[in-house]
Amino acid sequence: MTPQTKSTLATESALPNILGSTDVCAVMREQLEYLIDHATEHIECGCPECQRYLRVRSILLEIFSEPRKRALVKAA
Repeated sequence: MTPQTKSTLATESALPNILGSTDVCAVMREQLEYLIDHATEHIECGCPECQRYLRVRSILLEIFSEPRKRALVKAA
């Protein structure tokens, strides 16, 4: 095991303890608000934050496209 692997494993094992003491939903809401504000202010400039916003938006809106997919599967 390399020193980098040990460091990564130590960080990963410490993460659940940090998140366990906070409200995960509140953290997710805060992050979502940050991404929405950033994308609104910068009109999707292409930076990493805008790319994260587009990925999150796509995932969150995925549920609205499911009925069409199910209807297509049932029709076939």
